[in-house]
Amino acid sequence: MNAYLVEGAHGWSLVDAGMHTADAEQALRAGLADAGVGVEDVRRVFVTHLHPDHMGMAGTLERAGAEVLMHTPEIHAAKRVWSKGHEQIDATYDWFVRHGMPRDIDEGMRQAWIAMGERVDDLDHVSGVGDGENVDLGGRVTRLRWTPGHTDYHAVLIDERDGVLFSGDHVLPRITSNIGLYPASRDDPLGDFLGALARLRDLPAKRVLPAHGDPFDDLAGRIDELLAHHAARLETTITVLGTAEHDAYTIARKLFPVLRSPHEERFALAETLAHLRHLERNGRVREIDGSPARWTVTRADQGRIIAPVA
Repeated sequence: MNAYLVEGAHGWSLVDAGMHTADAEQALRAGLADAGVGVEDVRRVFVTHLHPDHMGMAGTLERAGAEVLMHTPEIHAAKRVWSKGHEQIDATYDWFVRHGMPRDIDEGMRQAWIAMGERVDDLDHVSGVGDGENVDLGGRVTRLRWTPGHTDYHAVLIDERDGVLFSGDHVLPRITSNIGLYPASRDDPLGDFLGALARLRDLPAKRVLPAHGDPFDDLAGRIDELLAHHAARLETTITVLGTAEHDAYTIARKLFPVLRSPHEERFALAETLAHLRHLERNGRVREIDGSPARWTVTRADQGRIIAPVA
């Protein structure tokens, strides 16, 4: 995961903080030291979204003297996700059972998610920033843009003067962001994501600084690739469904045949559900209530199926 150190006329800032493990904290301190900066010199931290590899060490930086900022509604979402009562995690466990995940795998998912919460610092205060508002990084002015999909209130920062986009996990150079549907999600996360990509496509960005992978320059080209990828993935989902009825977990295991951890099990099912929901909102599939719930292609789409996947 990339954390970006930003030098401004009035001090140092970070974009994203990294997951709080001993190795990650050592790497952060060493990276800052290489730039001649101490942890206590960081005056401001902007966190693009609530995932642990982005906000995990924000509390450590706060205790060293930094102000922590996030998109305002993402702050509230983070409090729900990382609640010590695990209410949202438990709701997801029930949600996954409803969509066909075996209970033993589901329990592994739940325990792995709870353990991940131990890598996220407690925070005393996070300052909220609204969509379209400026974020001052030590005198370097950036503008927040809401880019939902990867999380409901994920945000990027745009340095309009220098043409730099801090893209978080919204636009990545080599991999695609996980877009998942959860019990508390907005109605159509994939639709949100595709719309946010389209709105960023013609941004005059000379340089994109992603949270994973190397910086790159061709924002429009990469967005076109991501849009094409999800269009193809939606058609593959239709093909997997074929003319039968399947629960979402069965579909997920055909779309993602190799899953190596409880986290990958969660990402695969949540992403499959996001694609099914988007197809449902576009009238191409429908959900059949039951235990588990099942999905089927609508009559209008039956003729478009090329061949079911075994």
